[in-house]
Amino acid sequence: MAIRSIGWLAGLPLLAGAFVAATGWAEPRLEAALEAPAGAVAAGTGRDGAEPWLRVEARGRDLLAGGEAPGQDALDEARAALSALPGHRRVVDRLGLVAPVSPFTWAVVHRSADRLDLIGHRPAETGRAALGTTLGAGLPAELVLRDATRAARGAPEGFSEAARFLVGVARHLKPGASAAMSDRILSVRGEAAGVEAYAGLRADLARPPAGFTIGEVGVEPALVSPFAWSASRGPDGIRLDGYTVSERDRAAILAAARLAADGAPVVDAMRTARGLPPGIDARALVDRAFAALALVREGSVSLDGAALSIRGSAVDAQAVREAEALVAALPPGVSRGAFDLTASRVSPYLVTVRRGPDAFTLTGHLPDAEARGAIRAALRPYLYGERVIDRTRLADGAPPALLEGLTAGIGALGQLAEGEVTVRDQSLRIAGDGLYPESARRVAAEAARLAPAGWRSEVAVGARSAGPVRDPAACRDTFAGLAREPSLRFDPGSAELKPAFYPVLDEVAGLARACPGARIDVAGHDDPPGTVVPQAPKEASTPKEASAPKDAPKGKAGLKPGRQAEKPAEKSPEKPSMPDPGLPQRRAAAIVDYLLKAGIPADRIAAAPSETPGDRRAVAFGLRS
Repeated sequence: MAIRSIGWLAGLPLLAGAFVAATGWAEPRLEAALEAPAGAVAAGTGRDGAEPWLRVEARGRDLLAGGEAPGQDALDEARAALSALPGHRRVVDRLGLVAPVSPFTWAVVHRSADRLDLIGHRPAETGRAALGTTLGAGLPAELVLRDATRAARGAPEGFSEAARFLVGVARHLKPGASAAMSDRILSVRGEAAGVEAYAGLRADLARPPAGFTIGEVGVEPALVSPFAWSASRGPDGIRLDGYTVSERDRAAILAAARLAADGAPVVDAMRTARGLPPGIDARALVDRAFAALALVREGSVSLDGAALSIRGSAVDAQAVREAEALVAALPPGVSRGAFDLTASRVSPYLVTVRRGPDAFTLTGHLPDAEARGAIRAALRPYLYGERVIDRTRLADGAPPALLEGLTAGIGALGQLAEGEVTVRDQSLRIAGDGLYPESARRVAAEAARLAPAGWRSEVAVGARSAGPVRDPAACRDTFAGLAREPSLRFDPGSAELKPAFYPVLDEVAGLARACPGARIDVAGHDDPPGTVVPQAPKEASTPKEASAPKDAPKGKAGLKPGRQAEKPAEKSPEKPSMPDPGLPQRRAAAIVDYLLKAGIPADRIAAAPSETPGDRRAVAFGLRS
């Protein structure tokens, strides 16, 4: 019995050796038989250009599966394919899903002149190699992409297009810059590689990929030296060249240029760059440059470094002096450059005096300051409360007898409700509206003879259209209200109209138009007993004329007499004056003269008879049938 046991035990090593030998021979063949179909399943997870995410290893009859699937459908599909493989005993499942991230971030960093680094996350369904091929298309051969991204789920739709866009943006920037994506927001930071690169970057950012928006843009323009800029005016408008420090300043320069161009074209050839010398206020520089360009007929205003230069032909002689004054007081940091501005004779020589509702406006050119003073003096008799807006400039080239023609035209203009006098070389034109047909005909007849010898004249004077006509009863009621208007009270001893009279007199003139059958009487007033009359100036050798000047100007509806340019009288003791029996008549005559100049026909207005009682204290109006 013992001998049999020993024999059995002696056979165990032989049996173990036979088993080991059989296993060592069979297992590699089993693994090889499983690895080929399992590898095909793994390779199948790399569809559509993506790298395979499934890794499978055969261990005997077992399959060890690992990797992260881009989605649940892909994971389920891989598990089912592995389970269906013939000959395996079991699948050791170490599979999972790529983690989602939010926000989904990705960026390209311009690391050096020959390298772009990709950081952040890439879509799980897009392999590293496939992404590199997509983004590298069109890049220079010397520019290398280094992809350090990690696969993740949650990428926005259109990721690849947005990534290509950002790689293109990064190429416009110097090393150290970055272009990034956070979900659907794109942002850029860094410094432009050059002036043209900055322009290209601005153009690219204006057209982001569909579905994406541009967020923060922190890009500095390129640095240039010297910094140059110019604005040139020519027959075709204004052209802008050189550099501007920012898009905001570009907008300010364009606005100033369009204002200076006055409707002419403006060509913007400026580029954005840094390099304006420190200490110079860009806005102050723009203001001064375009103030100078306004004085240039053809030429340029330019900045070279810190020096501002003006070249070309000036709009007139006055402009040369004004430009000299501008460059004599430049903004801080700006120095005077070249100054080559000349003036030529103005042709055609144009001057206009326009009368509006409350002002005379002078435009065009005059030969010198004396001529300007002479025109203002010619206007003075027609001013009382009306402004003079003088926009004339001084220039050579005035025609002979310019002041004679303008002064004569102003005399006619003073009798119009509104209008203008225009001198163009040796041509005089008078145009406007009178309040009544009678006054319009009178001005037209006189104006035709006003042009100096050798000049041409043109008259275009008409009457304003008549307003609605009132019925006689309404006319009587209205004039009754004016019968004793308390505001029409002359100064003691004076027959000169006052500013407070004009609203009432304008109303009377308007009523006369609306009441064509009315016949108006005007009665003056005397001064109360014991009235103290101011002493006349010592220089006066004759009493002041009581009536208004012949060419008396108008108010809103009528004509206003002017102020007398007299020096104030020296003060002396004043005594009550003796009554002046003719004063009421002279005062009535001044009112009548005003209303006649306003256009009321002479047969419809008159001073009240001298026998009318003179104890009234204000001017009164009466209505005759």
